[in-house]
Amino acid sequence: MITAKQYNANKNNALLSTGPKTNEGKIISSKNSLKHGILSKDLIIKDESILDFEQIRKILYQDLNIDGVLEEILAEKMLNSLWRLRRILTAENEMFNDNKWGNDAISEKFKGNDSDCMRAISRYESFLEKTFYKALHEIQRIQAVKNGKEVISPVAIDIDNTN
Repeated sequence: MITAKQYNANKNNALLSTGPKTNEGKIISSKNSLKHGILSKDLIIKDESILDFEQIRKILYQDLNIDGVLEEILAEKMLNSLWRLRRILTAENEMFNDNKWGNDAISEKFKGNDSDCMRAISRYESFLEKTFYKALHEIQRIQAVKNGKEVISPVAIDIDNTN
C-alpha cells in the first residue's frame, strides 16, 4: 500500500509526462499495448477473420453437443482459449521466421534478446491450455450428470518442485 506522499508524488510526475510529440512517435506508442495480441481485450484483432472464428465456434458447439447456458459459457471459454492459442502459433512463427537466427532459432530465442517475450508466450500458452481443458472437463462432467452417469469429483494435486 502506498502512502499519501508517494501517491501525490506519482500524480505530480504523471503531469510532467507529455507523451510522444511526433506523428511517428504517436503511431508507435498507440501500439504499445498490442505487442502480440495474445491477451488483447478484443477477441478478433487485425488480420484475423471473424468468419474463421465463427466457423470454429460452429464446429466446437456441434462436436460438444452444447445444450444450455452453462455449457455455452464453458464452450465460449474454450473457444476464446483456442482462438488465442492460434494467435500464439502466429507469434512464434513470426519470431522464428526472422532469418538472422539460423538453425538454433528456438534455443537462441529463449537465450537472446527475445527471451522475455518467449517466456511470456510460453506462460500464456500454458494458461490458455489449462483454461481450455478445464472448461472441456466441466462440460463433460455436466453432460455426464445429465445422462445419469456417475461423475467423479475433480482431483487437485499439489506438486512440490522446490527441489
